[in-house]
Amino acid sequence: MNNDRLDKLVNKLIIATDPAEVVSLYAEWAERYDSDLDEFGYVAPQIAIEAFTPLVMDKNALIYDAGCGTGTVGKLLGEQGYNNIVGADFSDEMRKLAEKFDAYTRLEYADYGKAVDIKDDTYDAIISVGVYTARFEGVFLREMLRILKPGRPFLFSCRPHYFDGDVEPQLGTLKDEGLIAKIDIEDKPYMLKQQANAYYITLHKP
Repeated sequence: MNNDRLDKLVNKLIIATDPAEVVSLYAEWAERYDSDLDEFGYVAPQIAIEAFTPLVMDKNALIYDAGCGTGTVGKLLGEQGYNNIVGADFSDEMRKLAEKFDAYTRLEYADYGKAVDIKDDTYDAIISVGVYTARFEGVFLREMLRILKPGRPFLFSCRPHYFDGDVEPQLGTLKDEGLIAKIDIEDKPYMLKQQANAYYITLHKP
């Protein structure tokens, strides 16, 4: 792994606001994505699944993997017996790689910087790991709650630099609007070799 190459690519993704640039960067990264993250000790999918599975006891539940990438979360859910998973991602290259796990009932395109073409109250549960970015501010959380069925959970990871001044105020607003019944936040490992943590946030829809 070339650390300089990866640092430059990740830093570009963190600050990118142009959808075309994001698509290009992920296309560049797709083939090396899993191996690069393995080198960093990326444990976010495993941590998220540990928190998610007690919330969704029905293995036939319709689950939305928002920003499925190369399919790691779908693979882990499949290993836990879940069999009705829809994956969605911005990158065509990432979705093609996700097909290899055969964990998804279907894979879709989605741009979380704007409203998604999904009916209200569609999904039994939503999970999104390593996906949140500044480009989603004001849109992503609200949209995920909209497409989630009442009384169901939405779990997502969020790096600290997105939480303060972005995600935290949004959570307060959404709760004040009555769109969230309960918020659970845990600070847990994200990338072991970088000694980096993330927030794992579960929103419970009323």
